[in-house]
Amino acid sequence: MNYYRKVFNNEEYNSACYISSGGFEKLEPNHSYGPMGRSGYMIHCVTSGKGTFISNGKTYHLKQGDIFYIEPYKTTYMEADSADPWSFYWIRFIGNIIPTYMKRISLSHKNPLISRTQAPGVYECIKKIVTTSFTPGNHDFFYQSKLFEALNILQIHFPNRNQKLNFPSTNDLFQSATRYITNHYEEHVSVQDIVDYLNIDRSYAYRIFKKYAQKSPQDFITDYQLDKACEMLKDPANSVEYVALSCGFSSYQSFFRFFKKKYLISPSKYQEKY
Repeated sequence: MNYYRKVFNNEEYNSACYISSGGFEKLEPNHSYGPMGRSGYMIHCVTSGKGTFISNGKTYHLKQGDIFYIEPYKTTYMEADSADPWSFYWIRFIGNIIPTYMKRISLSHKNPLISRTQAPGVYECIKKIVTTSFTPGNHDFFYQSKLFEALNILQIHFPNRNQKLNFPSTNDLFQSATRYITNHYEEHVSVQDIVDYLNIDRSYAYRIFKKYAQKSPQDFITDYQLDKACEMLKDPANSVEYVALSCGFSSYQSFFRFFKKKYLISPSKYQEKY
């Protein structure tokens, strides 16, 4: 098989997670790339032949079944073998959430190499992204699903244990607590739910909320529920009772009491006004 290259460019841009490009390449003997840095994260899966990969000054001699990882803006060098040049599938991905996700995986420019058997399923995910890209239609949802599947496999088999050992800061705990509230506020979320989720005691939770929100956890929950209630009341199709239950209040009476205490007006009068 002579030199062959087929690549795709994804036109469906997503600032959070964007699989921008990928492809399949069968290279000529001694074909090289670099030394240079790349602007995105990349995963290569060697399908046949041999090649040399240099990252962080270390040389790796790769073969069929090897998978190698490239970090953005880290200098690497690739060269196909002179007698048995390699072929590989590859993808490039970027996005706002990607750096945080990659920190959960121990791959890096210092530790870029794994084998197909060490992370079963990753090769298949990358291949599926590439082969699907050559069929008609928009595939960005599919690309993301396969990328996350691959990252999940890598996290299972190559977790960043050093990151897990870091005890969360008070700000981390506060952010986790507020995310929990925003995800569960309509389910009668309680302070006990929060402390159970964070695995901390109530007094510690109280100090964290006072530090970052200048209010108690219960007041934070109630205020968030009331803010959501105000949004819903602006739609005349929503009854006050419906809004109360949809925003996590156990009854109309409790909703009425909290709402009037904060806004000095009843929910029904608020709805009429807005």
